[in-house]
Amino acid sequence: GSGRVHFHGTIVKKLPRRLEVMEGENAAFFVEVEQDDMDICWFKDGLQLQETHQTIIKSFGKTHILVFVNTSYQDSGTITFMAGRSTTSSKLRVKTARHCPPICPVSVQMNTDCLNGAILSWSASPNLQNSTKSVYVLERQEVGSQEWQRCLTTETATSAEVLGDSVPCEGDYRFRICCVNKYGRSGHVEFPKVVHLAPGPKIKTPLKNAVVTEGEDAVFSIELSANLIGTWFLNSQQLQDSGRFSITQSKNQHTLRLHQVPNVYDGAEITFIATGVRDSATLQIKETPVTIVDPKDDIHMERYVSEEVVLNCELSRSNGEAHWFKDGLKLQESENVRLSAEGPYRRVTILCASKLDSGEYVCDTGGDSIFFQLIITEAPVCIVSPRESEVDVCILSSEKLVLRCEISKADAEVCWFCDGMEIEENDILKLEDEGIYRRLVIPCATIDDSAEYVCETADDSVTFWVKETGSITESFAGEPVVLELEVSCDNAEVCWMKDGVKVEESSNITITENGLVRKLTIHFPTLKDSGIYTCNAIDDTMDFKVKITGTSKNPE
Repeated sequence: GSGRVHFHGTIVKKLPRRLEVMEGENAAFFVEVEQDDMDICWFKDGLQLQETHQTIIKSFGKTHILVFVNTSYQDSGTITFMAGRSTTSSKLRVKTARHCPPICPVSVQMNTDCLNGAILSWSASPNLQNSTKSVYVLERQEVGSQEWQRCLTTETATSAEVLGDSVPCEGDYRFRICCVNKYGRSGHVEFPKVVHLAPGPKIKTPLKNAVVTEGEDAVFSIELSANLIGTWFLNSQQLQDSGRFSITQSKNQHTLRLHQVPNVYDGAEITFIATGVRDSATLQIKETPVTIVDPKDDIHMERYVSEEVVLNCELSRSNGEAHWFKDGLKLQESENVRLSAEGPYRRVTILCASKLDSGEYVCDTGGDSIFFQLIITEAPVCIVSPRESEVDVCILSSEKLVLRCEISKADAEVCWFCDGMEIEENDILKLEDEGIYRRLVIPCATIDDSAEYVCETADDSVTFWVKETGSITESFAGEPVVLELEVSCDNAEVCWMKDGVKVEESSNITITENGLVRKLTIHFPTLKDSGIYTCNAIDDTMDFKVKITGTSKNPE
């Protein structure tokens, strides 16, 4: 019609009046002219087109081609071809793709010839447009169940193999497929036939590594998905149910118990094998914790300065480790403190204790500990001799009185008391101090020296009961000797003895009583009158030592 100028014969094959393409597709235009090597031009909306990577312009003899690659909405417009003075035009319309879900796959098939599996195949819908990315989604359903479970997704594949191991449990399964893109999904297409699938055995609960103390039981357990017969191995050696190993099975649960494991199994590998299943774990053995066998309870010890002190622990085994602490700090060896280990025994020896060694000592094995509360004090000053706490001492008048004590410590102080009063040295009483000996000396005792004497240290004492039991009389032969004493009441009966024999009155010996005074007189003593004369009263005794020497100084 009008508006199109024709120079007849130049353009043989014209452009179509209109061309519609989908966005993303190619738009191609073909023109044929009368003769080769004509000058030609292509225009879009009046602007001449140049060749680019998206605009292809080609000539083959009388044929001329224009292609828009991967069109977009902006490529719409009027396309004009000019050869000489002849033109032909076409309206190009690029349609935007509708945002549609994809179309169902077609030609679905299931091949169940293989054992415990199936091969599923399908084809893309011939109407499926490639402009939007889509994926196939394959799902399965166990017969009798309502739920569909996704099996796999793929963009490109058009077949899939389904095996028994891909299902959770044995059963009859059906399958369906759909196609999904970002705008939605197609309908589902179900595959014909049902296939029976059974999974191979699986480990539901695997073996765990075990750490046990030597002598304890070690237990390994595995749970399978099916009831199978299995075999246990220790370091690749097959185990049998025996006294040392207990092998049990309860349905799908297999258990191995190693009784009272010895240390040689440390680091051993335990393996379980059943059809299609294998699992391993390691056994680690800890030594039994070291305990303190003796003492059983904490110890309280009191010792004296300069004594040797031994703290002793017996451990549950000889190779056990133990550490000693004093007041919370690790005990160090020194010249005075020795640490020793002998078999199961662990000792601390303090060779010469001082008050600084007092404190809380701990023997610690890591798993056990025992406390020694040690108190060191000054040793008490004891009276070693005499052993008795009270001693009777009998003396005769004018004899030398010596009271002796031996004490446990040479430099200790002692005090002497007489009838409760502390004694001071004087002319007639001496206090002697020689090493560990203490002495009280009265060179010439009298009746007044009869008393209670006490020797006292800071921690001990001894009492001496000193009693004058008579006197010494020395005389010459022929000179009269008078033995005299006073009794407590004037009717007191007395009996005189000489050397254990009763003395009778004679011409030479007179026995008299006068009030409280009792007298024995030897008028003309001779040497044979020497001896011990004793006067026995009811409640008392008095000795007189009589010594007759030579002849009278004044012989008659």
